[in-house]
Amino acid sequence: MEAVRRNPEFFSLAVLSCLLTLLPILAPAWGLFLAIFAPFPLIVLGLKYPWPSVLGVLGTELGVGLLLGGPSVLLLANHYVVVPLVMAGALRRGYSMSQTVGLSVGVPLILSVILLALYSMVAQQSPRVLLIQYVEEMLQIFKEQVQTSGYAAGVSQDQLAILGQTLSQFLLILLPAMTVINHLLTNVVNYILVRHYCRYGRSPLALDPAALTLWRASDYLVWIFLASGVGLLLPVGAIHQLSLSVFLLTLVVYFLQGVAIAAFWGQRLPLTPRVRWFLALLILLFVGLPFMVLCTAAGLFDLWVDFRRQRRPPSVS
Repeated sequence: MEAVRRNPEFFSLAVLSCLLTLLPILAPAWGLFLAIFAPFPLIVLGLKYPWPSVLGVLGTELGVGLLLGGPSVLLLANHYVVVPLVMAGALRRGYSMSQTVGLSVGVPLILSVILLALYSMVAQQSPRVLLIQYVEEMLQIFKEQVQTSGYAAGVSQDQLAILGQTLSQFLLILLPAMTVINHLLTNVVNYILVRHYCRYGRSPLALDPAALTLWRASDYLVWIFLASGVGLLLPVGAIHQLSLSVFLLTLVVYFLQGVAIAAFWGQRLPLTPRVRWFLALLILLFVGLPFMVLCTAAGLFDLWVDFRRQRRPPSVS
């Protein structure tokens, strides 16, 4: 184990992991953005090195985090601990991208539900009340930031109260979908980074050989998408809220499929990889929203149009 810790790659990834984990505490402005990439170094460590060494890094990060940020740091354990361990374990077993990302999203969410249920029993309050309190605390912080920044000049307190109440109800409805979507997009980004690092980094490691540009969602997902659309038309409140969450989640999955389609055709342009990345950055900066809508539509209609010709029957010789 001592030899592992003296390994330059292990040391570099461990330091990077500690920095990404502690930045949200030391510098909240930039740290929260960079925290998206926090699972990446730990996933690589869990994939390439023995578990005891990886758990030692995790223990060090949690200990320092508790000293600097207090018990509230434990609320982020799913993102900093569970996601890297689950994803590294899935990659070690040779799981595909869908299986790896699915597990790294599902396991933390199940643990969150269990912890919320246990906490509600201890606090003797319903989970809904606890979620309402959480949303209200978020909105209070947002309200204070808006007032101190001067953007709320000319807006009365009554108007702010009405706006806060409306946002509170809206966020409470979308909180389940937003939580799942946040985990999904974050874990996809980290999976791509890990795959790229393991392919081109020090001591290259082969993962799932399937090309990411050929990834596609299950054909059965379209029925879930259509069912959620029908549920949005029903006047029953609970069904409407559930359908809205499922509808948004399926749209995000089709967006990811559309991005894979765009990357598939982007690789066929007579450009170097750096120029392709620069072009992709320009597209996101200047036509971000139309590009997202186009990718979502392409992912949805790929079932019928087959933009990458994946269903073309083999030629008979």
